[in-house]
Amino acid sequence: MLERRGLNGKKEEKTKEKKTNEERVLDQHNIKYEETSFNWIEQGKDALKEAAELGVEPESILKTIVLQGKGDPKDFFVVCLPIVHEMDLKLVAQQLGKKQVHLADNKNLINITGYIHGANTPIGIHAFKGFPIYFDERIKPFEVISVSAGKVGRSVRLKQEDLVKLVNGKYIEVERKE
Repeated sequence: MLERRGLNGKKEEKTKEKKTNEERVLDQHNIKYEETSFNWIEQGKDALKEAAELGVEPESILKTIVLQGKGDPKDFFVVCLPIVHEMDLKLVAQQLGKKQVHLADNKNLINITGYIHGANTPIGIHAFKGFPIYFDERIKPFEVISVSAGKVGRSVRLKQEDLVKLVNGKYIEVERKE
């Protein structure tokens, strides 16, 4: 059984579910987090429904996108942005000083990051692959954010500044302002 302490420091209900490697990384760095699990396949849930159930703003739930620099088979990096926003690949390339960027091959994602689609997480990708991690600057106002815990249907909510510091993240603009 696991004993978890939430962001408020209070003990939470014990669970029999094993910790993910990403939760172990957070524990090793003494970063407080709350774990959220949901069976989105059986229950038809998605991140927007999760946000409503948790009473959090969808902009505080991040998706993790793996990108690759055009023409360099080893130039991978990660951009994390709110689930409700899109990314302008030309702008991202410009922000990072690259000629072009594109989405990493989804079919080969497990070989690239070690995760399947839907489980990619900045925590594990940084810890185990060392890829650079970038965050959409629009997350700055949120004290607490959610990212994947390295398993489909499982997330961790933690302080934004703890996550950015842990992964040596940098903020960039990922979508043009209208």
